[in-house]
Amino acid sequence: MKKIIGILVLICVSCNHQTEKKETIFLADREAPLGWVYLRVYKDNTFEFESRGLERKGDIYAGIIELKNDTIYFHYSDSIPKAGNKAILTKNVVSYFNGEYPERLEIKKNELITE
Repeated sequence: MKKIIGILVLICVSCNHQTEKKETIFLADREAPLGWVYLRVYKDNTFEFESRGLERKGDIYAGIIELKNDTIYFHYSDSIPKAGNKAILTKNVVSYFNGEYPERLEIKKNELITE
């Protein structure tokens, strides 16, 4: 009887738990030697910077962005990726410039509002 109740509870919890999709306002990416690098910015100014390999789930760095003129400041909620926490925004590319290496991602969608 306890097993049946446990199974029913799991079913109810999984039915009620729906993944909420956030609306993206900015998308940029590039192909890496063994995977992809993605930057997604959502309507609430949260973001995800993801470095994904071909056969593994990616490392995701998340936080909130601050946009001033053509510069994006990434305020990470945890660790900072080696690309850094500042980038210049141009028409076609977002370029990180203060990390251990320069990172350039091609912009696929841009609805960010600049000051």
